[in-house]
Amino acid sequence: MQNQESFQAFTSQVQSVLNPFASLSQLVAKNVETLSKMQLETLTAYTELSNENLQSLVNVKQPQDIMAHGSKQLEIISKVSQQLVEDGQKLAQIGNDFKAAADEISASTIKPAKG
Repeated sequence: MQNQESFQAFTSQVQSVLNPFASLSQLVAKNVETLSKMQLETLTAYTELSNENLQSLVNVKQPQDIMAHGSKQLEIISKVSQQLVEDGQKLAQIGNDFKAAADEISASTIKPAKG
């Protein structure tokens, strides 16, 4: 009987030590997945902008088409700037969410000292 109680106490202590690591591992895995999805979305957006630019360049056949291409270039630069701002905001939000979740895990595992 005492062995079973000792084993249960040991198991409980091991779980209390390992559970925060498991939670952090799950959090890291989720964060990596979120960052990977963001990178794919960003890559797609920049590829589309690059293709837009190439298509505009291909349409330059006469001297007056250069003006249209210049206007398209300004439009694309504006889109790239906007995309960079949005990407920065998304990345900051991902970082903030990760920190908040990690802090929550840490706070839940640290027990106040009894005095």
